[in-house]
Amino acid sequence: MKYIESADLPNNEKVYLNKDILGWHVVHPIKNEDGTINWKNLIAGGSWAKLILIILFVLIMIGAIFEVHNLVTIANECLNQNIII
Repeated sequence: MKYIESADLPNNEKVYLNKDILGWHVVHPIKNEDGTINWKNLIAGGSWAKLILIILFVLIMIGAIFEVHNLVTIANECLNQNIII
């Protein structure tokens, strides 16, 4: 993890922080100061690594739902034909 001292930040650059029970964390707001939507933060959650993890999770869930659907279809066909597995 890379740490940057506050004195090393460029002029007029703001960093949004939030403190919770685990400590201080950087917040990636979905709206800019002028009220426009910050699309990168809205879609990716502030980092591309988080976006990749979200996409991977969604693909795994879609695959699991597809597999369960196939198994239920096969079981239904077996029950309709009176075949015991």
